[in-house]
Amino acid sequence: MTSKNIDQALQEWKILLGDTDVRTAAELEPYKINCLGLTRTILAALRPSTELEVANLVKIAARWHIPLYAVSTGRNWGYGTSLPVTESCVLVDLSRMNHILSMDAELGLVTLEPGVTQQQLFDYLKAHNLDFFVPTVGAGPSVSVMGNALERGFGMTPQEDHFGAASAIRAVLPNGDIYQSHLPSIGAATANGVWTWGVGPYLDGLFSQGNFGIVTSMQIALARRPEHTEVYIFTHQKETSLSEFIDHCRVMLSGLKGSLGPLKLMNRRQIEMTAGTDDVGMGFTPDYEWMGFGVIHTRKSMVRPIRAYVRKSLDGYLKRMLFMNTRRIQFLNHLCRLIPRSWGRRFQTQIGRLEELMSIMNGEPRGLELKMVYRYVPMPENKALDPIRDGVGLIWYAPIIPFKASVVVPMMSMMDETLKKHGFEPVVSLTVLNESCSIGVIPVIYKKPEQMEKAQACFEELCKRGTELGCFPYRLPISAMEDLTKNSSSTYWDMVDRLKSVMDPERILSPGRYARRPS
Repeated sequence: MTSKNIDQALQEWKILLGDTDVRTAAELEPYKINCLGLTRTILAALRPSTELEVANLVKIAARWHIPLYAVSTGRNWGYGTSLPVTESCVLVDLSRMNHILSMDAELGLVTLEPGVTQQQLFDYLKAHNLDFFVPTVGAGPSVSVMGNALERGFGMTPQEDHFGAASAIRAVLPNGDIYQSHLPSIGAATANGVWTWGVGPYLDGLFSQGNFGIVTSMQIALARRPEHTEVYIFTHQKETSLSEFIDHCRVMLSGLKGSLGPLKLMNRRQIEMTAGTDDVGMGFTPDYEWMGFGVIHTRKSMVRPIRAYVRKSLDGYLKRMLFMNTRRIQFLNHLCRLIPRSWGRRFQTQIGRLEELMSIMNGEPRGLELKMVYRYVPMPENKALDPIRDGVGLIWYAPIIPFKASVVVPMMSMMDETLKKHGFEPVVSLTVLNESCSIGVIPVIYKKPEQMEKAQACFEELCKRGTELGCFPYRLPISAMEDLTKNSSSTYWDMVDRLKSVMDPERILSPGRYARRPS
């Protein structure tokens, strides 16, 4: 690629998109800000509004041999935001493609573009009186629903595996052709989304954590709200065996699969940094090591036996357990009005935490987990949290951990030890998606820019020690993608590389993204 190439391409892109949506020079600075403290040379940023524009701008890039890097909304804080993996790319900013294209209210199938955020989908469902969960994550309301699914994100709502809920996609390939899932491509669109796999080889997965195309729309199967949703909150009795407690949790989840949703375990330091205190009230004394919460989705008639089952399953391992639902919170709010001022304000704060937790379980977008990353910068008042804007230093380490005590306990100890060794907050939590799979959610929170190298060294040691214990992150920041693929004798990456060579011989799309870097 030469300067002449980029100049020629910029002229053609401006004809295609207009001057306003081809950004260069100083206009690129917002795209360069990130929580990792990295720098990249970005040649330009293109802002298409339609699939056809994406296809045409890709053809221009292919003609002039210019690498592109697509982002949805650039809100993947702690993983790279809008930065490309490699230098000298042109960004394709898909945030203007923010339409909800269709909604099958009978089957719960929604088709949306990459710029649609969690909040936008929530507002759409509410406005149309559709009782479905939004597949939320803790990163906040401004996160792209589709972008998170393509990164195989997860959450606490019933459809916890977000890419697993993706039933069909459309994408622009490196030559500008339009790919679509198999059943629509053969004229069987009526069955689209009902049977995810189509017929023949399943190719949609190539576009998840890959660089084989720019996804322009995705159909997602939403989970319908049950008759009753309830949260149970508990603290682990530290005098008892953590290993036995983990095993009891696994048995409990497998015994009522379907009615019991994901489970979240958090150490005391995470509670302190998220809630601002370790004394959360409601009868929970601050003498615990682990606090957890889980969710029940069921019919009203089944609530009491399920509560009894949960209590019996964890009996002997808990300091306290509390069951909470919307009706109980309404009662507590009413009761709060009768309590004198100072006590009433304190009680209202405690109820507010329960309301926020209940909202998350009900699929309402919140940024609760973002609060803890504001360790070295002030948290803004009366503004949505935005770690990029606010100067937060953050790297996420999120290992896949088989949910059995023989793996969970040493991994928790390793993460705590490694964070302390490097001088970072020992914030450790575990999202238990089902009886066999859990994922650690560990932020390396650092002060920019002086602690950047130290934070990267901490992340690298977490990865190294976690791999030695048999666990590896489910996704990676852009700084770690080269190491992921450096094994030259890997049959897996050899196959990925051969597929890339056939589909994208010029390495136009997202070079180095979950793939070997082009030589």
